[in-house]
This record gives sequence, C-alpha cells and structure tokens, in this order.
Amino acid sequence: MKKRSASILSVGVLLAGLLGGAIATASSAAAVANYECNTSKKFVKGSYYIALPHQNYADADPYWCYLKYGSDNSGVTALQFSLNKCYGAGLVVDGAYGSATRDAVVSVQKRLGIGVDGEYGPETRSAMNWSHRNSSGAHVRCAKLSA
Repeated sequence: MKKRSASILSVGVLLAGLLGGAIATASSAAAVANYECNTSKKFVKGSYYIALPHQNYADADPYWCYLKYGSDNSGVTALQFSLNKCYGAGLVVDGAYGSATRDAVVSVQKRLGIGVDGEYGPETRSAMNWSHRNSSGAHVRCAKLSA
C-alpha cells in the first residue's frame, strides 16, 4: 500500500508540475489581451487608412485583442493583408489563421526581436508595419502605427 501511495503521489507531483509549466508559459498575446479580435476596422490616419484587427466588447480597448491559430474572421484578413504587403508573406488572404499565418507571424516576431509565440497581440500590433491604403483601398506604403 505504501508503494502504491508513493506512486500516486509521484504522478500527482509530476502532473502538477506539467500543468504549472503550461500555465506559466501561456502565450504572451493572450496573456495581455483579454479578448479575441472578432472583426476589423479602418483606422484613419491622415489621407490613408489601416485595416486593423479589432474587437467590439464594450469594456476594453477595441484594438487591444489577440488572434491565434484557429481564429477565423475579418481581423485575420486585415493581418494577412499587411503580412503580405509589408513582409512578403505570400499568404492566401482568406481570414483563416492557420499554420501559414502562424508561421508568418513567427517570422515577423523573430525579425522584429519581440516575443515569439505565433500569436497576434498588442506587442506584435505595435511592433509590425501595417499596410496604409488610400481611399480606394489600394496599398500605398508600409509603416508602423505611430509613423
């Protein structure tokens, strides 16, 4: 009985350690943004606009959101468009955050020297270049949101 109790205790400690590690290594995008981006919105900047991932929950900054593998909406479309225009990602712009979009985000995160988790969140949004479009929707240039 003592041997069995020790085995059960060992499994419990191992499981707790594994779960604790999973919680401690939660992705940075979801850790700082509470809501998944569920749409996109035009952010007007002078004579240009930028289509940005956006969330429409009342109690949070509308652009303070995340996208991750499995997301499927116009926020992903906006991200994919800028990844293609500003980083040459070669993605199909379909609004589905699959492995190709995740890999493109990882590549950009590495290139920019920010946290690498393959998820879009506030840190990635602030660091990356975005496609600036004219009033007809044509791509004009790439720049950070503050430029």
